[in-house]
Amino acid sequence: MLLPVIFWVAGIIVGRWLQLPSAGIVAFAMGLLCAAILLKNLRSILILMLFFSFGALRYEAGRSRPSELIDILQRRNEIQQMIRYRIDTKLADNVYQASVQEIAGIDIEEKVLLYYHSELKIGHIYSSLSMLEPSFSDPLLDIYPQRFRAILRPVLPPQEQDSEQKLDPVSRLRKLLQDRLDEHLGIYSPIAKALLLSDTGFKREHRVELSRAGITHLIVVSGLHVMMLSLIIMVILRLFIPMRLAELLFMLFLLFFAALNNWAPPILRAMLMLDLLVLARWMSRRLAAAQNLSVSLFIITMINPAELFQLGLQLSYLSVALIVFALPHIRHGAKTVIGKTTGILANYLLISFVVGLGIAPLTLYYFGSASLNGIIANLLGLPLMTMLLVLSIIVPILPLGIFVTAFQGFADLWQYWLDFCAGLPLFLEAYWLSLAQALALGCGIFLFILLIKGRFRLFFRALIPLAAAIAILLLLPVSHKDEVIFFNAGVADCSLIFDDMGNSMMIDTGGIPGSRAETDLSIEATDESWMKNKLLVWLARNRIRRLDYLMITHLHTDHAGGMTGVLSSLDVGNLIISEHDLDSPIWENLQTQLKLEDTNIICVKDSTSIAFGNRRLKILHPDSRYTDTDINNQSIVCRYDTDELSFLFTGDIEKEAEAWLVDHYPEELKADILKVAHHGSRGSSSAVFLDAVKPIEAVFLCSKRNVYGFPHQEVISRLNSLGTRLRFSYNGSIRYSTK
Repeated sequence: MLLPVIFWVAGIIVGRWLQLPSAGIVAFAMGLLCAAILLKNLRSILILMLFFSFGALRYEAGRSRPSELIDILQRRNEIQQMIRYRIDTKLADNVYQASVQEIAGIDIEEKVLLYYHSELKIGHIYSSLSMLEPSFSDPLLDIYPQRFRAILRPVLPPQEQDSEQKLDPVSRLRKLLQDRLDEHLGIYSPIAKALLLSDTGFKREHRVELSRAGITHLIVVSGLHVMMLSLIIMVILRLFIPMRLAELLFMLFLLFFAALNNWAPPILRAMLMLDLLVLARWMSRRLAAAQNLSVSLFIITMINPAELFQLGLQLSYLSVALIVFALPHIRHGAKTVIGKTTGILANYLLISFVVGLGIAPLTLYYFGSASLNGIIANLLGLPLMTMLLVLSIIVPILPLGIFVTAFQGFADLWQYWLDFCAGLPLFLEAYWLSLAQALALGCGIFLFILLIKGRFRLFFRALIPLAAAIAILLLLPVSHKDEVIFFNAGVADCSLIFDDMGNSMMIDTGGIPGSRAETDLSIEATDESWMKNKLLVWLARNRIRRLDYLMITHLHTDHAGGMTGVLSSLDVGNLIISEHDLDSPIWENLQTQLKLEDTNIICVKDSTSIAFGNRRLKILHPDSRYTDTDINNQSIVCRYDTDELSFLFTGDIEKEAEAWLVDHYPEELKADILKVAHHGSRGSSSAVFLDAVKPIEAVFLCSKRNVYGFPHQEVISRLNSLGTRLRFSYNGSIRYSTK
């Protein structure tokens, strides 16, 4: 069963990658089926290829069925109505997963992402006048697949509905458990809710420590928790009822527990594997671990093939696969208690090491971090987690003082152990791998595992092809040439140019979420910048370690908010900044704290040009004769010409600076692509200026909803009158090829 499932999974991956038409896949599958009937010698290979085509077909079938709500949103773009919804879980601060139940009195069902600034109760039903809009995923910056196809934003404060009777039994039990844990454990309840109900509050609060310690898996409900609960439940049931009935009740419990935790893929995987073991035993059939693992994966991806691309499922199956296939066993002949304990401990440490090493390519690709501290942390962390899990079940049922006190004691010990292990040195952070690098590391780890398992013959067979694959993946040059990218940074500017020789120039660095766009830049406000949390990750995955030029058009946070992150994380050859900004108090406060030792500062005093590969970048503004002291009107304005396209970057200039440019450089303003000034503010993009530029396309760098109302309708109307195509960064980062 293992090989067919591997081909099935490969088919799903290729189906997602190529988005093949269903008719073509069906025709291909029918051809394979006919060939398998006729060609006996090739039947095995053809059957495997059939599984491959079935996987692609299943993904395509699941992808091509949008709900009624999504159909409406695609036609109308947004809906503003009275909407009733249930809060399923909290994903982050002010971010929830919700289930829409009713829109304007019409029953409907769709899971959505909900943004609201105040606390909402998990499991409760609310109603409010709300805005519902389709969810967009940035094709360039977002590596996670889009889980939600719509976003809900309450316009008026949500009103809790007195509809307890409308809650399904699972939601009612979940709410009851949450209330009782909050009541009896108080400030200790987040860890209990994390272990029992997949609540993410404790994980969010201690994200850094858990990641450094390498034991995040212990504090979120996973297959490990299901295994521990299974042992406890089966021991209790066997005390009172026969084996077969105990196993039946146990399987029902697993089903209910998975529902209680919103059918999380790791829990579903563990539940299916345990159920398959029980069913195989009832049928007197032997079920190997590899078969069990592959069948459970087949069932999950058959139900929802998109789950294959969720990180939780990937980590869960990879961890179990490492234990099943990659784990060497330390044999010991000890007969004493100490000898047996030492052998068990050695095997336990080996499991932690192999799993921690094996999942490193995934965690480095997704999170830019990897930890082997879990080898030590699991020693005490796993027993503590087991005790806390047991007490999390007992306290809501029997909230006696002894159990509550015990839970608090174990929780305090867990916190101390977590802090200690987070300080251990076997941790790598802020080092993201590209997909090619992650695959190369995975190949290297596979060879290492073959060695430690003693599979020397297979090792030598695989050595040459895998070594060649590693060399190709690592040494194959990554070409960044002839392109211009406008990034989706919200109400903020950040663009990246690669010339024909591969030289790079970044124009502005994005903003700081929650900061007013016109705010002067300060070093203290840059820790949570968009650059640090988003673009530096993309640059690392694309092996971009150096910028030849960094241009800051002016020192407002929506343009220079990520400057600190760029200068501290990348090798920047030249920093281009205006004389107006260099002489400002803002720069005086910044420069002593910026990493500028190896960066040449180019001060723009007047119109000039810079050699950029075989081309030149012309700086038109600020001009030495221009006297306006407004920081927006002092923005650097430049144009970049290629063989095919010309680009005009305008910073935040307003109509006064635009009029100056029209009067003094009218012949230099004509451009194919215009980066619209000041995010589409009505104070910019005057009719006279736009008539001089006559852009074929205009790019607005702004979020869809913002406090300024950008882009303003007046600007859109002026551009529409010129027949200009409008593009908006909130629909995803915009990429131009300049070959």
